[in-house]
Amino acid sequence: MLERLSLRQRLLLWLLPSTAALTLAWIVGTYAIAQHFVGRVYDWALEDTARTLAGQVRVERGSATVNLPAPALRMLEFDEFDQIYFSVTDPQGRQLAGNRALPPPPERGAAAPRVRFYLDDADGAPLRLVQYRMRGDGSLAVYVRVAETLHKRKNLAREMMVYMLGSQLLFLAGIVFLVWYGVGRGIAPLNRVRDAIARRTHEDLSPLDERGLPSEVQQQVHVINELMARLAGTLSMQRDFIADATHQLRTPIAVLRTQAELAQRAHHGALRDGAGSGHDGETLRALLAQMDAATLRLSRLASQLLSLSRAELGRADAARFADLAVAELVEDTVAALVPAALARRIELQVGIDPDLPPLHADRQLLHELLANLIDNAIRYTPPGGRIEVEARRDGAAVRFAVTDDGPGIAESERERVVERFVRGSKADSQGSGLGLAIAREIAALHGGALTLSASPHPSGLRVSILLPAQDPRARG
Repeated sequence: MLERLSLRQRLLLWLLPSTAALTLAWIVGTYAIAQHFVGRVYDWALEDTARTLAGQVRVERGSATVNLPAPALRMLEFDEFDQIYFSVTDPQGRQLAGNRALPPPPERGAAAPRVRFYLDDADGAPLRLVQYRMRGDGSLAVYVRVAETLHKRKNLAREMMVYMLGSQLLFLAGIVFLVWYGVGRGIAPLNRVRDAIARRTHEDLSPLDERGLPSEVQQQVHVINELMARLAGTLSMQRDFIADATHQLRTPIAVLRTQAELAQRAHHGALRDGAGSGHDGETLRALLAQMDAATLRLSRLASQLLSLSRAELGRADAARFADLAVAELVEDTVAALVPAALARRIELQVGIDPDLPPLHADRQLLHELLANLIDNAIRYTPPGGRIEVEARRDGAAVRFAVTDDGPGIAESERERVVERFVRGSKADSQGSGLGLAIAREIAALHGGALTLSASPHPSGLRVSILLPAQDPRARG
């Protein structure tokens, strides 16, 4: 339910109930305080009545008398809303004057305060009473008690509640409006950002304007701009990749088409001449062999392009990452390339440390990385040469190295040859210039790095790959 609400609705859902609860608590508190002070006003009036009545009491020679004229008595008992009761008693509880007996307060005797307010009831009606203790001659004490029912107090309390509740409801309505308006103004920057994004086409990845935004929204927009910058870089990389791939594929496809046309002409010539001469047959076989070689190069180039695209865009499947044994990976990769090395009479030497930690990696990509490096070494090592494939422990990492004794790469060119479709000046004209680029991208995808250096032999190249044993995706 909450997940379907808008941000405005969520904020109002959190703010309005708490605001209403605070307003209600304020009403109750204010009412209680007002009722307390109103009660004190009525209590003061009740106390004045008791003191006035006490002024009519005379205590002489151990006895008390009350001189209360009839008009004064009628005035004392008159009240438009409440019943007024009074009583004058001696310490023994004998009533000296009054219109009814009134119960004493909880405190009795000399310890009782001079003026004491308390609640009681008479005939089921609640009363507010005051007792005024006066002392005559000697130790004679006289108690004057005045009581009234609570109708005035309750009526005033109801009126106060009505007026207070009405004003507070208006106040709460104003608060609701201000909260609604304030929330709208508060989320207006988010709406502007939303509208700015909605107006864009899929090609517009320019940064959003961060000026004039609140700091919280500005931080979110900054993150969005960083994402858009990365997307723009990725799209640019894809466009460059497509352009480069198109250029690289155009030549072998054109060659393949030319060879196919020549093969067709040779075939038609053979048919026209009958059985055909041996020369035409040889030409046709040579053209078909060239077509087969061109097809293999085209297939390898397409495979390398797909591998490079996957590595550059970081699309290694997380499910394919697993702990793998380095020794087994190296041995399997070398074994797959032994026939190519034997065909060129190249010696493959393998050196693997026995205590290598397992790598958390994509086995297929690492196999392709090593295969590209070894294949490059086989391609550029002269017949009868030697290639060394190593896997060594390097602290908490594993270092792979492929060393050949081919022509090598000039130091001034080493930084450039790891780029796509770039080959060194001594490179084979049949190469695509993708092998080292693929190796570099796969190493980077696994949190590693590729370095080129001179071979320890009189000539050649040494390619090193350093890969951390830890899962590169868990290091962030």
